[in-house]
Amino acid sequence: MRGLIIGAAALLAGCAGQALPQPTPAVTAGPPDKVEVVYHPGAMFFSVEDGGEGRFRTSDREDYTFPVTRADYVRISALLRPYRQTGLICGEQVQWEHNGYLLWRENGVETRRPHESGCYAEGHREAERGISRAYDAVEQMAEERWVPPAPPVVPDPDRLTLTSLYWGRVTQEWSIPRGGEGRWSQADGKTSAFAVSEADFDRLRDLFRPYEGVHFECERVIADGPYGHVTWSQQGHEDQQLKWDAGCVTGDAGDVFRRWDEAVAILKALRDGG
Repeated sequence: MRGLIIGAAALLAGCAGQALPQPTPAVTAGPPDKVEVVYHPGAMFFSVEDGGEGRFRTSDREDYTFPVTRADYVRISALLRPYRQTGLICGEQVQWEHNGYLLWRENGVETRRPHESGCYAEGHREAERGISRAYDAVEQMAEERWVPPAPPVVPDPDRLTLTSLYWGRVTQEWSIPRGGEGRWSQADGKTSAFAVSEADFDRLRDLFRPYEGVHFECERVIADGPYGHVTWSQQGHEDQQLKWDAGCVTGDAGDVFRRWDEAVAILKALRDGG
């Protein structure tokens, strides 16, 4: 019996002398792998992460963000793989004005290659076919998966502004408070002030009320036309805008144009004392 006790004590002592297994250190995950094609930095690009986020932006559209799968990433990466070593260069002996680039992020390391788009050198269009196919595929993902953010809600606007533009230049603007002095201005410097009652303001607001707190977008198919926006304002709240474009032919564009024309007719009558 005494031998069994001594043996057990020795066994326990041996176990106590062994080091306890150490926990496996946590691995901090880095950013997902990514491919990106930039035409004009900040203005026109698209990118796809490995099972993460996709982005698509052109100069006249919003910056779309949408979910992508690993299969999406593999497909787009395969289309861009031929450019991994040298990028896409115009090939003409000229200083190229575009400063676009192709980017690969792998295991946290980014690699950039030149991307000279819009080149008319012989064979360039064929050379960029893979990038064009990737662009079309990502654009389709964006259109199918993008969920537009909800616009800000202005509960009790106290000012409406109707702005008309052409090529980034304001051609005409109406600023209407809820009771007080309205202002009209034109690109040639002409201005006019006129009285606006609360009833006048409410009548104008009712015209555009169906678009308050609603995201509106239409497909622009005719370029180089006038465009503009209606802005609802209230102190302490973010402005809300309804954007319109004369080149739009889809969605409720026709309804927006009708309401805009009616609002301008009312404002002209107030300005001219009619």
